[in-house]
Amino acid sequence: MIDFLLSLPIWLGSLVSIVLTTGAGITIYFVSYRLISKYQKEDLKDSTSNLFRVIGLLVGLMLSLAFAEVIVEIRQIENAIQREAVAISDAATDLELFDTETTFETRALLADYLQAVIEDDWPELANDKLGHRPGQLKKELLRSVMNLEPETAAQTELWSRIVADIDAISDYRLIRLDNALAEPPVYIYVVFFGFLLTMACFGSYRPQGPLVALVTLYTIFIGIVLYIIMALSDPFQGGFGIDPVTFEQLLKILRSDLEG
Repeated sequence: MIDFLLSLPIWLGSLVSIVLTTGAGITIYFVSYRLISKYQKEDLKDSTSNLFRVIGLLVGLMLSLAFAEVIVEIRQIENAIQREAVAISDAATDLELFDTETTFETRALLADYLQAVIEDDWPELANDKLGHRPGQLKKELLRSVMNLEPETAAQTELWSRIVADIDAISDYRLIRLDNALAEPPVYIYVVFFGFLLTMACFGSYRPQGPLVALVTLYTIFIGIVLYIIMALSDPFQGGFGIDPVTFEQLLKILRSDLEG
């Protein structure tokens, strides 16, 4: 269900989430009211209001934790992508310093790899996979770097830094895959259960126009928040997915340097 929601455009995914939470919430409310009104022998409003406060605080706390967790994870992924871009940029600069003519083919491979990451890796990450072409280009890039023959101490130092950057690029690529495979916070299901329990507590109140309207607004709010949390928990899928903007700008620079 979560993958289906995230595969939809933002407006449609959020609408489906709202419909689901509203439908489930209102259904629980009316079923609970019928059961309570049928069997209750005394007024439960006072005791239910206290239960409302406890459950409401717990649901609010869990929502806050889930939202904070996905925001932190998004920041970590963005930082990893920026570090990956820095490693690619540093490798290109060191290759050019090593020798402009000798490393031209290697730098062209690096640019091709970056383009393949944008065109192949990114769409596949939405399906929790990595593209095949970037992996092949990565092997060719590493082979090309290993074939470089340093002739001076400066070139030896640059060669070591280039190899380290290539290794870092591989690590950051796997980090992207690991984050694509991440699941929504497990307590998102606890939040949904608490939401349904809250709707059941509303059953102690007779359905009236203003109350039904407020309950509906509450279910809509929960539906939107849950959708945002689920969307942010998968950074490469859905309307809130991370775009490879940094890589696209870096690719323009690398291509420009090669043409120059």
